[in-house]
Amino acid sequence: MTKTASTFSEIDILFHPRAVAVIGASNKPSNQGRMFLQAINNPQFKGDIYAVHPYDTVAGYKTYRNVQEIPGPVDHLIVSVPAAASIDVIADCGRKGVRSAALFTSGFAEEGTDEGMALQIKLVEAARKSKVRLIGPNCMGFYCPETGLSFRHDLPMRAGPVAFVAQSGGVCMTGIFILDSKGLGISKAISYGNESDLGAPELLRYSAQDPETKAILLYVEGTRDGPEIVEALKFAASRKPVAVLKGGMTVGGMKAASSHTGAMAGSSEIWEAAARQAKAPMVPSMDELVDAAQAYVRLKKPSGPRIGLVTISGGFGVFATDILSKGGFEIPSFSAKTSEELTRLIKRPGTSVRNPVDMAATFFQLKKYPQLFTSLDSDPNIDMFVVLLAIEYTTYMEEEFLAWANIFADHLINAFKLMKKPLAVVFFQTTLNEKRIEIERHFIEAGFPVFPTVERCANALVRRMICVA
Repeated sequence: MTKTASTFSEIDILFHPRAVAVIGASNKPSNQGRMFLQAINNPQFKGDIYAVHPYDTVAGYKTYRNVQEIPGPVDHLIVSVPAAASIDVIADCGRKGVRSAALFTSGFAEEGTDEGMALQIKLVEAARKSKVRLIGPNCMGFYCPETGLSFRHDLPMRAGPVAFVAQSGGVCMTGIFILDSKGLGISKAISYGNESDLGAPELLRYSAQDPETKAILLYVEGTRDGPEIVEALKFAASRKPVAVLKGGMTVGGMKAASSHTGAMAGSSEIWEAAARQAKAPMVPSMDELVDAAQAYVRLKKPSGPRIGLVTISGGFGVFATDILSKGGFEIPSFSAKTSEELTRLIKRPGTSVRNPVDMAATFFQLKKYPQLFTSLDSDPNIDMFVVLLAIEYTTYMEEEFLAWANIFADHLINAFKLMKKPLAVVFFQTTLNEKRIEIERHFIEAGFPVFPTVERCANALVRRMICVA
């Protein structure tokens, strides 16, 4: 069935509803419809909220037997009723002027049965007749902190620059939580499920034009229109950095994807070729999807592949050089001027003023940080910097100097802020994890990307280099 074309404004208005109705909410324990009501009932959402169900009240809301009985306008529906019943719900929307409906309901094409496919066709026909745009079925729907749209009451309401287009509701939800833990807020997130109407191509194009979005993440299992999603990826990646996590890259994964969303997964080779063509890097895991978002949002694109490494341990510098070199980066010698300045600032037994810079004991001489890092930043042989840290060094003097780790981090951040070239931090996960997370937050809140391993840092930097934007 041919999809309805979508302009930017036609999708953008869906994130700004005047009123939301939840159909299928009840007072039963763990009722998903009631959870949707609770999710929207937050300070950010300024519109009206309605419950549709033949009960007097649900979670304190007066209920209505159907959409038509609701006294005011309704722009968006969240549907959590059995599959067959949802078709009549959508058919009832035309006269009410409903713009969009997100169907949590499953039992459609993802079932892999003729009956499920027939129900989905009827659903789409009803939506077209009623002029309602569908998200799903088998999805969680919209999440937009700016307007208060949400599908869980405990999702963080941190608005930010990352758009997350996800076929899976669970992946969407988990991604939002992980991004928030890294200080990265969401502009818009959409769990789109079966892609019966609005799907990845339209949402990618929309995100590419959204002024609130600076980076786009895509989790996709499959699609019903390969050429369309490739063109949408090209369009999006030509305007903003994009990273793709593809579910169903193995034979077993393809089968799982088909049973999850009813979508055609396609071969891994085809997806990888399409991503390369679009310059939208593919990532192997959720962790590296978030890493890519950090690099996209917090690093301007480096002018070249030449890295300056700074570390407290010579050994860290050696293996980091190996890893970064394998990733296609260069660790060049510093200019004569920089070497001379570094010798004056930090040359002591055990240190090295070559690249990598091994600070050794001078790591604890905080007053030298501004001179050291501005000198490094001015080196014409370097395009970007990677600084290697470990919590066991930052807490070394905690007993003698109270809150030493926090003091150290703040001095280091102040020096970083004097620099003009991109800089990333590797903060190894070794010991004292709670303290490490606390100190990591200092760097994140200051706007610097932090990675737990050199390998993940290198991968994120490679993806940052690939992106056009």
